[in-house]
Amino acid sequence: MIKVLILVDKFRGSLTAREVSEAIARGLVTYHEPLEIVKVPLADGGEGTLEALESKETERIFVESFDPLGRGIKVPVLKTGERVLIEMAKSTGLNLLARDERNPLYTSTYGLGVVIRQVARMGFKDILIGIGGSATNDGGAGMLEALGFRFTDEDGRDVRSGEHIAGRDLINIKLVNDSGVDPLLKGLNIEVASDVTNPLTGLKGASRVYGPQKGADEEEIEFLEAGMLNFARVSEAYFGKDHSLLPGSGAAGGTGFALSAYCGAKLRSGWRVLFDFMDIDRCIKEAHLVITGEGRVDQQSLSGKLVAGVGELCKRHKKPLWIICGDNHLTDKEIKQIGATTLFAISYIEPEKELAIVNAKEYLEKISADAATFLKEI
Repeated sequence: MIKVLILVDKFRGSLTAREVSEAIARGLVTYHEPLEIVKVPLADGGEGTLEALESKETERIFVESFDPLGRGIKVPVLKTGERVLIEMAKSTGLNLLARDERNPLYTSTYGLGVVIRQVARMGFKDILIGIGGSATNDGGAGMLEALGFRFTDEDGRDVRSGEHIAGRDLINIKLVNDSGVDPLLKGLNIEVASDVTNPLTGLKGASRVYGPQKGADEEEIEFLEAGMLNFARVSEAYFGKDHSLLPGSGAAGGTGFALSAYCGAKLRSGWRVLFDFMDIDRCIKEAHLVITGEGRVDQQSLSGKLVAGVGELCKRHKKPLWIICGDNHLTDKEIKQIGATTLFAISYIEPEKELAIVNAKEYLEKISADAATFLKEI
């Protein structure tokens, strides 16, 4: 019996990782020989991470917090043993805002800080935070405010112009006051999952690269960048060390910077953290064939993304790898570079993007059924 392991990410804007896994499995079972299909939906730390990791061994816990604009919401976290997973997108995600509400000048990570504080007060010390998909560009200052830090002007007055500190306030920070920091913060072991390696500032920094997709125009991006540079300088004076160039510090609008510099968190590649969390290495060892994929496979897939991570492990364990995706922008040489022997894409049979998205389940089943004819070669 052939054991097939399905390790896929969501198809953004179309299907969850679980739905993608199930559609591929339905297509594969058309193969006339018996198969053992193991489905392990994946994520990279961004939106959908909590759902991807949920299982019989985990428990959802809800905490009261705030969305990016300060509105009260209930946020789920995932308990697994003595560890807890926090998905940033659940409290400060872009998906929580209507399109006309998206503007990183006014959004805050305060809600994420509230979640961390609540979880710490429940007694959890080991915390994994997935920080993709945020609506914010406040350098994580809002989160730190919720944990007890104060950011003030030269006269000791809080710089926030709204209820919580936001991206527009970074430019006015002159001093860091840590006298009110929650003592529980010192005992936390925080690990951060993110697929972003950008620094805090500069041409590849948080404001210039991700500001536009969060609703900022060119003038606002320059203002946010000036604020981020100021926050980096004030933080360097506070620590006696510059943390702004650390790879990943620009993740989630600078939340990676705040978690690393102020909370002592370890920043790691999202897929590596989650693969360890889910024991993916063992799963691949036990499989005869591995199938991975995501909505769009392109150059980014080659540089530390989830698909490349699966390929790395398959090469290590000498396991055949197939890629099943929505749209492919890689050459045959680049597909082999990942470690895959074959790639199947919905766009090969339906080039019209909107139709491909709307009918993604149907098309995934079809191309997976076509793929099943190659199982005899395994």
